[in-house]
Amino acid sequence: MIEVKTFGEKAKLYCLENKNGMQVTLTDFGARVVGVFLPVEEGGGLRNVSLAAKSDEDYRKTDLYPGSSIVPVAGRISGAQAEIKGTSYQFTENEPGRTLHGGVDTANEQYWDVELDHERNQVTFGIVLKDGFNGFPGDVRVKAIYCLTDKNELTVDYQAVSDKDTIFNPTNHIYFNLTGDFQRSVAEHRIKIAANHYAPLGEDNLPTGVLEDVTGTPFDFRDFAPFAQGFDSQYPQNVLVKGYDHPWLLEEVDIPVEVLSPDGKIGLSVKTNQPAVVIYTYNYPVEELATFHGGFSLECQALPNACNQDGFGSILLEQGEEFLSKTTYRFTW
Repeated sequence: MIEVKTFGEKAKLYCLENKNGMQVTLTDFGARVVGVFLPVEEGGGLRNVSLAAKSDEDYRKTDLYPGSSIVPVAGRISGAQAEIKGTSYQFTENEPGRTLHGGVDTANEQYWDVELDHERNQVTFGIVLKDGFNGFPGDVRVKAIYCLTDKNELTVDYQAVSDKDTIFNPTNHIYFNLTGDFQRSVAEHRIKIAANHYAPLGEDNLPTGVLEDVTGTPFDFRDFAPFAQGFDSQYPQNVLVKGYDHPWLLEEVDIPVEVLSPDGKIGLSVKTNQPAVVIYTYNYPVEELATFHGGFSLECQALPNACNQDGFGSILLEQGEEFLSKTTYRFTW
């Protein structure tokens, strides 16, 4: 049975639990993950490894992104514009000369419709992004589907269909710290990514359009290595963003991104059908929530700014076409 609670002034909190005692809490405010609770503390106590605020109002006051569904387009769009099948569209700027995570007052600040499936332990959130909202064409019907399984997996699916040609590249913005202490740096978390190339950034924090070999750089995580290898380096790309805020091009979708806690006792593996993962290490913290480098996100998506970069693939969603992305977060302890 999915338990429903109040979560601030308007929002609801949906509480899922599996047979192993793992719990996940979700809210309709931004179709977001609030908590991921693992029964790893002494006596079976729960540890929340997902960065969370206490209510919808607290997200508004502090940081709107943690755990939220980012639609229609994750990441930055250069010039706050794109051409879609020969027509140029101008989007709302929320950074100088750029659109970040879909613009202003977007879906992560809205209250989504909710459908509960108690038998599947699944919550489906839905929203319609209206034609012209923040400049994006089409009435786009979006679903964010969360399911907690008895294999200790949290699955996150995004579905969408538009009544006009548009662009669409969603992601989820969960921040993790496997120690459960977001006042502690994730520097000693070890990560492994089956990726030979990453996308370096320019001074505007947009990918330059080049994919660089990770060999010999702090971006080589083909074997387990700590985030500290970038945090402690003077490599220009790490200095630029004070850590990591970069896309890696995944070699094979069947090979998960893997993360281990500093003591090696808790593991997170992430599988996706998307071609890239953007890793952000909370380099510009909201201190009420977490310290500098107090969390990391694994944002599974197409390469950012693909709509304006040749060779980055297509994020075109044609009229009537059905979009589906699938990401699975699996926890071990």
